[in-house]
Amino acid sequence: MKSHLLTLTAAVLAIFAFSSCKKDPGYGDPAVKVNPGELNFKVDGGSETVNLTATVEWTVENSASWVKVEPMAGDPSKELQPVKVTVSKNEDVERTATVTFKQTDGALTAKLTINQEAYIPEVQTIDVSSMSKLANIYKYQRFQLTGVVKSLKSDGSFNLVDGTGSVQVAGLSASEVAYGTQGGKLDNVKERGTVTIIGYYEGGKFVYAYLVKYEEYSEPSPDTAATKAFPYTADYKTAENGVVVNNAIFPYAFDALWSWSASTGWRASGYKNADYTTEATLYTEKIDLKNAEKPILVFDHIVRDFAGIELAKEQTSLWVRKDGGSWNQIAIIFSYPDELGSEVMTSEEIKLDSYIGSVIQIAFKYVSDESKKAGTWQILKVEVKKSEEPTQPDNSSGTEDYDKPGWDWNK
Repeated sequence: MKSHLLTLTAAVLAIFAFSSCKKDPGYGDPAVKVNPGELNFKVDGGSETVNLTATVEWTVENSASWVKVEPMAGDPSKELQPVKVTVSKNEDVERTATVTFKQTDGALTAKLTINQEAYIPEVQTIDVSSMSKLANIYKYQRFQLTGVVKSLKSDGSFNLVDGTGSVQVAGLSASEVAYGTQGGKLDNVKERGTVTIIGYYEGGKFVYAYLVKYEEYSEPSPDTAATKAFPYTADYKTAENGVVVNNAIFPYAFDALWSWSASTGWRASGYKNADYTTEATLYTEKIDLKNAEKPILVFDHIVRDFAGIELAKEQTSLWVRKDGGSWNQIAIIFSYPDELGSEVMTSEEIKLDSYIGSVIQIAFKYVSDESKKAGTWQILKVEVKKSEEPTQPDNSSGTEDYDKPGWDWNK
């Protein structure tokens, strides 16, 4: 009895296999094929048609909600059967789906791969501080930053510094690159240059960035200062007053050698966690002395932190020039305090009679040496005004040791 059952079972299986693989009347060999086997869609989606070769009854398996297939089933045919595939607009990262055409009552299948590009939002112009505060940033959100290159390394990485903060940039490419393509060092990008770049913010760094614009760093010229009338007063405890700062020796550790605040006025220092060799000059606005009478220069300043008063005198100096002319150093040996400290010192009166009829400019030059303690020099106020010193009828000051008619010893 058992042998009869085995024989019957084998016969049934043979019949089933024969019926599954035999040709359907008029349709040829059993087959399910799709052409092409892959479709690629842009971010906006759309519709494409594939050709299905199916000599058997077929149906569709599709689990992707963003893909629609029409029709979803069909009868056997000797002809190519067009199938419409519609993809919705993508508002996220790139995506892939697989649609399977399969024999309804058999094992034959054909797979169609569907790819769609990622949504790429518009570039967002932003500052460093605002960008660093963002949460859950979309993978392909690009940002545009503008700032100064600081701490440039051999691999091209640097810190971009703007008025709100600093962010590390992993490197730059010369032109737009695909996400994931990391740039390196660009020969034209130098320390202290200003860059505009576009890239992605990931893990606290700016990555896959490319250069949009570059401006090489250059020191401003004192010639650009505005011209003011005599008498002239610049109170640096209340405003910057249009000065021009030119840095001749400017270590990368510093954002500025001369810096301004209402509490310090214009302040120069070559110290930042260590003593540096520096040189920087503060230029005032230009002053028109064409109609000036007995002009003098007086300034208020603070001299502190130097190794000694003699070093302070060596490393701080006063200069004057006629507009467009050469700079002349002015001796100010009586303008320093007896001891260094926070005391405000008013300078001696510096006569400018030889500059009457000209437009002049004043400069305060600060230097420091890394081998010596770097001091601090603060300029609080500058005045170019008429001298109140009495004069004799012959316009002398009354200090000459001789007598003249009409000369008054009491003046």
